[in-house]
This record gives sequence, structure tokens and C-alpha cells, in this order.
Amino acid sequence: MRMHYGQHQDQWVDYYAPEHTTANGAVLVIHGGYWREKYTAELGAPLAQDLAARGIPAYNLEYRRGPGSAAQMLADAKLAVGLISQEGPITVIGHSAGGHLGALLAAHDPRITQVISQAGLLDLSLAQHLKLSNDAVDELLGEEPRPSYDPVELWPVPARVIIFHGREDADVPVKIARSAAQKAAALGQEHSFTLFDGDHFTWIDPHSSQWAACIRALSPVHY
Repeated sequence: MRMHYGQHQDQWVDYYAPEHTTANGAVLVIHGGYWREKYTAELGAPLAQDLAARGIPAYNLEYRRGPGSAAQMLADAKLAVGLISQEGPITVIGHSAGGHLGALLAAHDPRITQVISQAGLLDLSLAQHLKLSNDAVDELLGEEPRPSYDPVELWPVPARVIIFHGREDADVPVKIARSAAQKAAALGQEHSFTLFDGDHFTWIDPHSSQWAACIRALSPVHY
């Protein structure tokens, strides 16, 4: 079921309702793509479908992207959470740029109790310094101040942050995850950090062992 939370063509979230609900709360899936418009919520749909098949209410978020969209995407994510009708914990599963947005959202919405970052761009300062994906961070921010949109600058937050990353990731280097984990430890942010074999995209394959690890991370919170 598609629900719109604004007038823009990208302001919507798809709700995947389980046939038989077996879990408490819900999961919000946020796709990646270095915040660029050509990458869409189609990337998150297989994960939301798999969650619903497991009895977990799942929402797959689309949001405004493109140059200078930092404030818009955060506003969109906050509005979308308001459409989640289930009571109980909300976990965000975010891939790549979606991991960044999920961690950012957790700093603004107390309903988020857990963020599972799949190769997430959690350390925006380091990503900017490394000029990842042709200066994607500069493109995202435009004139916005980076610290306001850098998750590690906003820690600690109440939500637990689970940092998952692939050793063979050529799109978001492992050093981003290592840096985020180090800063989380220094700031007292509740977190875990685990490296896996695999590249940047194994996380969004619902048949992968990496996705199975995400499901295991959900279990103590939602069952």
C-alpha cells in the first residue's frame, strides 16, 4: 500500500503488511545511492517484501534526493515515520546513503530504537574528505552546514546503532565504518561493529548471508 506524505512525486512510502504479524513494532527500509535521484526505492523493495513474509510490518521509503537536498530528505524521513501506525519499536535498516539518513533520523525521532547500517555513510566528514563518488557529500549539502547532517556529530542518541560493512566494499570504503565505530565508542554511543565478506551490494540481496545477519539483529528487538 503506497502512502504519500507530501505533494512531491518522491514523497511516499510503501507499506508491506504481513499476512500474519509475528513481530512487535515495524521496520523502515531506506535505500541508498549517494543521495542521487537516479537511485530509487526499488532497491529497498525486496528487503521490505522479505520482512513482511517473515511477519514483520515493513515500510519502504522514497524521499527527495539530488543536489542540496539534505534538509528536504531529513524532513521527508521525519514525516514518513509519522505514517508508521504500529506501536512498539521502530528499526531503520538503511543501505549506504540510506544508512546515513537512518542514523540521522534517529537523532531527531525518539520512536527509532535501532538503526542497522548496511555499508552506511555514517561519517560524513570523512566521506567528504575522501571525495567519495565525485564529491557526493558536497553535492548533497549545498549550502547546508555539514555538522547538522553528520550522524557522528550528533551522537550519542538513544537508538542503538549496528554498523555492518563488507570487507570488499569498493563504493563506501571500510575506513568509513571503522571511523564511525571509533567515534561511537569515544562518544558513548551504544553500537556494535561487524565486518563481513562481500561487496557494497550483497546487503540488499535478501538471499545473502549479510541480509540474514540483519534479520538476526532484528530478533531481540522485535520478537
